[in-house]
Amino acid sequence: MSLEPTMPSAPPPLVSLLVCTKGRSAQLERLFDSLLVQTCRTFEVVLVDQNEPGLLEPIMARYRDRLAIDHIRSAPGLSRARNVGLARCRAGLVAFPDDDCWYPDGLVAEVVRLFAEHPEADAVTGRTLDATGRESLGAFLAADQAVDRRNVWFAGNSNGLFVRAAAARAVGGFDESLGVGASTPFRSGEETDFLLRLLGQGRGVVFRHGLVVHHDQVAATGRHRRAADYARGFGRVLRLHRYGLAYLGFRLARFTASGGRALLRRDTGTALDKALWAIGTVAGYCAGRTDGAPAGE
Repeated sequence: MSLEPTMPSAPPPLVSLLVCTKGRSAQLERLFDSLLVQTCRTFEVVLVDQNEPGLLEPIMARYRDRLAIDHIRSAPGLSRARNVGLARCRAGLVAFPDDDCWYPDGLVAEVVRLFAEHPEADAVTGRTLDATGRESLGAFLAADQAVDRRNVWFAGNSNGLFVRAAAARAVGGFDESLGVGASTPFRSGEETDFLLRLLGQGRGVVFRHGLVVHHDQVAATGRHRRAADYARGFGRVLRLHRYGLAYLGFRLARFTASGGRALLRRDTGTALDKALWAIGTVAGYCAGRTDGAPAGE
């Protein structure tokens, strides 16, 4: 029996902020600066680094004494990195901020409050707004509501996703065949797939319109390539979660109508985006599984 005194261990943080980073320094510092002024500081940062070794050391030197940072490394792939980080998260609640987003100073406190007020919810989602208050990274639901298979497409992105760690692990984390950096053509859809798997287990997911994370508007450069890449991921998720051909046709009709309206406005860029979304969605929907079996089986 040891005679050494037992030192009390520090209580675990309330929230783990799982940040995957590659190729960004100034934006990562902006995120860290926003974390320094949070009104609730009982959080940890799990930083999953996919840069060349040593690249982030100057940033770590500036913040490691002011933020609780667990700095680890991962092989390429956003979903893979999130799964690596998820295994290190110590808190009961997990967030997934991108390295180029930033938090309002009361966000962590608001997340803790929402989960305390909604014990039935395993995940809470919100919106992303740019610095001027305009919605960025997509369109969002107009009011607070429960998330289901019908509205999940407008219930937020990973920046505004907050989940109970036990639920995230119960669904197996993120599908590593989806998302930026995946070894497949499906470069998006990982957060929607994650929410749909939570819903498939009967878990509660709620959207809160007033829950806001900040993120800049997506740059116009490379927009057509991004549309093609994201569309394939969207189509893949539709097939994986057994949205039928009628729903696929409905979404294709919407892309066609939006593209037609853009052409009438002589907005050829948007028209091309909608055409690429339609083509990519069909390609993703019809693609086989990475193991060679038909998608959705």
